Amino acid sequence: MPSPPRPVSSSHQATAAAALAASLEDPKGRWLLGPQRESRNEYRLTALIDEERRTLVIDRTFVDSEGKRWIVDYKTSGHEGADVEAFLEREKERYRAQLESYAAALAAGSSVLGLYFPLLAGWREWEHKNQP
Repeated sequence: MPSPPRPVSSSHQATAAAALAASLEDPKGRWLLGPQRESRNEYRLTALIDEERRTLVIDRTFVDSEGKRWIVDYKTSGHEGADVEAFLEREKERYRAQLESYAAALAAGSSVLGLYFPLLAGWREWEHKNQP
């Protein structure tokens, strides 16, 4: 029997609402949320990663008009300070292994991985090829 959903705090609700509003104002956000082929949101799957069974939840995955598989993780964190670009680069490195494990679980031969920070209008993407 699945556990009941946990209540969401009003501050989390406010953050989610602000992130959605910012996404809809941002061209990249509208593209990510817009209609795409084979799109899935909050895609839950179980995979064997490093000989360990793990349940993963991919925020968004889809295939674009050029046939590229995209795997995107949304981040609602903010950033205090001047160097937003350096922050985004650190976050890319911080979450690289996580997104690459998503690509491996999807058995996506080649994909584009992305981190989207709607509250910062921040975006990082990189190409990834799974090893055969």
